[in-house]
Amino acid sequence: MTKICYILRGLPGTGKSLLSQQLQVGWGCAKSFSTDDYFMKHGEYQFDPSKLGEYHQKNLNAADDYMKRFKDGVVSNSAICIIDNTNTQHWEYEKYIQSAENNGFMVQIISIGWDAKDIPLYAERNSHGVPVEAIYRMAARWEQ
Repeated sequence: MTKICYILRGLPGTGKSLLSQQLQVGWGCAKSFSTDDYFMKHGEYQFDPSKLGEYHQKNLNAADDYMKRFKDGVVSNSAICIIDNTNTQHWEYEKYIQSAENNGFMVQIISIGWDAKDIPLYAERNSHGVPVEAIYRMAARWEQ
């Protein structure tokens, strides 16, 4: 049985969600977890910074619950878990690594390359309207 947790890293607009969709189609048995989904209200993205910590915890809990189903033998086929967040700093995804390893998943971290000169383009094409200034701040705190 294949059990992989892909942790995607990248600035808004660099293609994380597209890659997540491609992985889901390619594997056929994949489930994606994105904190951004918790900000969707009636089909519209409504970011509320006061909810960020709460929604990150909800996303972690949902991913952990999904992976536990495979550890505990509730489901026995292959499992692919995709964490689709910006994950600009290592601490932001350490708990996902811990959860995956605790549940017997192999972890693969995929960092999507970006170039500072292209940040205005990322601001134009990101799916949640993240402003260019916010993307510059994320880029400034990026850890390799």
